Amino acid sequence: MSDKKKVSEETSGRRIGSSPALAEWIQEKLDNILQETGITAVCAAVCAEGELLAAACAGTRGFEDSEARVDDLYNIGSVSKVYVTAAIMKLVQEGKVSLDEPVNTYLPDWKLADERYREITVRMLLNHSSGIPGTNLRDHLALEEGKALFTGKYRNTPEYWGSMKLRARPGSFSGYSNDGFDLLAEVAEAVTGEPYIQWLREEIALPAGLSSVGAGRRLAEGYVKVSCRGNEPEYYNCFGAGAIHTTIPECALFGSLFIDSHGIIGQAYLDETMHPQGVTFLQGAYDAANFCLGWDSLYTRNRIPLGEGTVVKDGGTEQFESYLLVSPARRLSLAVAATSDGDVWWLEVLEDIGREALKVMDGERKGETEHRDMAGADRNPQETQEGAESAETGNAENRETVEPAKSSVAAESGMEENVPLDISRKYSGLAYGSCRVYRFSVCKNTLYTEILEEGEIWKKEDELSNFQWDGKCFAKGKYDKILAEEYNGNIYYIRWGEAFCQKNSEYPFPGTLWPRLMGTSFTAEGEDAVFNKICLKAVNEENVLLFTTDHEEYPIVPLVCDPRKENETCLISETDREGIVFRLEQEGEQLWLCIGTDKYKADRKIG
Repeated sequence: MSDKKKVSEETSGRRIGSSPALAEWIQEKLDNILQETGITAVCAAVCAEGELLAAACAGTRGFEDSEARVDDLYNIGSVSKVYVTAAIMKLVQEGKVSLDEPVNTYLPDWKLADERYREITVRMLLNHSSGIPGTNLRDHLALEEGKALFTGKYRNTPEYWGSMKLRARPGSFSGYSNDGFDLLAEVAEAVTGEPYIQWLREEIALPAGLSSVGAGRRLAEGYVKVSCRGNEPEYYNCFGAGAIHTTIPECALFGSLFIDSHGIIGQAYLDETMHPQGVTFLQGAYDAANFCLGWDSLYTRNRIPLGEGTVVKDGGTEQFESYLLVSPARRLSLAVAATSDGDVWWLEVLEDIGREALKVMDGERKGETEHRDMAGADRNPQETQEGAESAETGNAENRETVEPAKSSVAAESGMEENVPLDISRKYSGLAYGSCRVYRFSVCKNTLYTEILEEGEIWKKEDELSNFQWDGKCFAKGKYDKILAEEYNGNIYYIRWGEAFCQKNSEYPFPGTLWPRLMGTSFTAEGEDAVFNKICLKAVNEENVLLFTTDHEEYPIVPLVCDPRKENETCLISETDREGIVFRLEQEGEQLWLCIGTDKYKADRKIG
């Protein structure tokens, strides 16, 4: 561990590591990307066998023109989830937390506006199956630290949690949730009695020699944080979900702990996190089943031979994009982070770096082998060949397996075949995501999709149209498919393994209150609200409330009335990543639309 502890002292300049040639290769690659895309800064690092093999950076620090260095800080966004995962597993090892214990055991005062919350366990938070809908969208709040970095003081308040409703029954479906990981940080605080970030540093980061790991301005002292060009450095307060900052060499070293934790955390507990544990009730929604604990999924691409059990996690904030890729089989940890002011898929860049790193590692192993052979080591050539064949087989098994769409005889011959009536009915109709309303229709053998825009205008969605019936589903090309899978009387539309919208068998009657408010606009009180303005545009023929907002990611929010509480709404989709619900509050004749703790004032009075 002594070499790791020196990382922050040794990381000066633009490249470092035990392999100068690899560090130079990485720097040249990053320099070329920067010149082509104009991004402000990027840093990448490779750790092998728990030691820093190479790290390099390119660009400037953004808020000033000084050259970026490898010991600069980057926000790693949702890669922070792997850090809270490590913290929870250490607490599991110590007997302070149990994965399958209800969250209420550790947070007895925590409650939601949905009685099913009592079923949520710690494991469900880690594998995203809790039913907690996404994020409260407050990631942009700058952190004012005060005296201590306690999560609950800066993130999700009891008032916020008390207004939340679940999108699905706990444990039934995995859908990405930032709020769930913020809750995990609060669990860590509850059982340790210390601020999560402080405990993480003292119990995991510093023993591993990772002094840059932290969140907030105070814990960034002694380091420089880069930013997008012309922007001040950002500081987030979603500690469990996405607020960690670190140098990228130390991010790669943190990933190495999952290969060999050096006793900081029991290896069996870390191994547990790298197995798929996601949950789905839909056969086609394999994306939900792929979630590990904290990690997004196993690495299944075939661009680089990392072996079985490799896991990947990506992250993003307003100013940064990041990836962490850990291969236990090759004992390799790869990390990259960059400012978000460029169009680069950093996973592919990281794969290219990893491929070059494997050449270096394999070359060193070959040199060691030749040295042993020259020294008289007794080796069997047949065993060497068998080992190489085994490595190739492992790589083949790790390749992404996507079955091509199977064409029907009519499709193969170029003839059109009308879709059976029952299939046409199944796929056709209105469906709802968290921020879109879809209208699907089938003509002859082709599926078309329209999206509802403001002004009740239907516009063809080219990306989701012109899918051809192949006898089993609608497909475009070899791999792109749209499936309509039925479960409990509802239809779920699935593409690329993700259920993106839902058609229910029926929706509750909206009562008398919401229809009276059609056309009413609600304006935000305060500058920190998620939206500036919300309008209830319509209640459609299926009893769905259609709200419009001025937020580009939420042009239309489809909701249904809560039949138990006429002034509250419920989510439609059980599968979408995000989820927003509204409720009405009245003070005299003044009406307010509320989302979480935000309030929006109606533009007219109501008696």
